[in-house]
Amino acid sequence: MQDEEIARTLREAVAALNEALSLAARGGLAVKLRTTAHQTTSGVERLVADVQIFKRL
Repeated sequence: MQDEEIARTLREAVAALNEALSLAARGGLAVKLRTTAHQTTSGVERLVADVQIFKRL
């Protein structure tokens, strides 16, 4: 995969995440995102996003 393709894919994923967070806010949900880093067996760092979703009262 070329750099341009990776950048486009990442931008699309971030846009989709922003849209989902916007929908959650309009629906009265609070979302907490946390990222952690893990090292793969090949030595490459991998970021993982963990999400918690709460209903606003």
